[in-house]
Amino acid sequence: MTSLGDISRRRLLGSGAAGLALAPALARAETGTRLPPPVVENIQGGADAQNRLTVDAYLNEKGPYRFVVDTGADRSVIAEDVATALGLTLGEDMIVQGIAREVTAKSVRLDHLRLDRVTINSLPMPVLPRSWLGADGYFGLDVIDRQSVTFNFQDHQMHIQPSRQVGDWVPMADQGVLRVSGSNGRLAALNCSVDGVKAAAFVDSGAQISIGNTKLFGALQRHHGAQYISQEEIQILGVTGGSIPGRLASIDRIMVGSLGFANSVLVISDLPVFDTWDLGDRPAMFIGMNFLKQTSSFTIDYGRKEIRYEIAQLRLASRA
Repeated sequence: MTSLGDISRRRLLGSGAAGLALAPALARAETGTRLPPPVVENIQGGADAQNRLTVDAYLNEKGPYRFVVDTGADRSVIAEDVATALGLTLGEDMIVQGIAREVTAKSVRLDHLRLDRVTINSLPMPVLPRSWLGADGYFGLDVIDRQSVTFNFQDHQMHIQPSRQVGDWVPMADQGVLRVSGSNGRLAALNCSVDGVKAAAFVDSGAQISIGNTKLFGALQRHHGAQYISQEEIQILGVTGGSIPGRLASIDRIMVGSLGFANSVLVISDLPVFDTWDLGDRPAMFIGMNFLKQTSSFTIDYGRKEIRYEIAQLRLASRA
């Protein structure tokens, strides 16, 4: 579980500015291509300082480069210095919607991208400064949409296979399955509640911490008089630069289907991503790594529109 003590107060509140550095939820760029289904592959990855899953990628057979896997990002992005080192030619502009603001960015086109034995050809990617990204790049839904992608946060692995090859899944005692809805990879779970308040939720593996909107917090106030931990605002930084204010709230229990997370911290802020995912008019949240790392594996099947999860053994032991 995550408490306020698990989050560095220097990053949250230091210097009256902020630094709760969350990964982006990027709007779909105006141009792009549909990608062929990859082969079945188990990809060994790692973790960055925020505990987000990272994988090694070879770009035009050069690398490896370390990319964050971001289920909340429509479009994959690449760091400016990586694009320069590869000698990629800057092309047309793309509109990139980040947490705090929208920017226009030049794009490049990779001839091929390789993750172990998985190869994707002719991939357009916006280019952003490394100082904004904090990584060589991010993989978004343009890479993993229509696939079944399993994230093993304990062993830092990613398993990817075409959704059509996945059969019916019967969960065991430490497992669960949740139907989700949406299109173009933007899959939201509606069977979610926060301290008894019904909410919509989507999974954002690129986010350090989970964030709810003010519609959700207003419902929590009406339901049981919820209060903020502090009246002081924090600033949430995104990869497109700029910042947007938020405040910390203490949450007793979040349920996503039969999967529960207890005694945690939720940042409350009306980020543009909620409107991007058509969730701005209702109580909603996105589930970041402070919750996801409590599972031993988490599968998003974009073709079957299912979320499948396995509870970490540490949590099972604590429930015994």
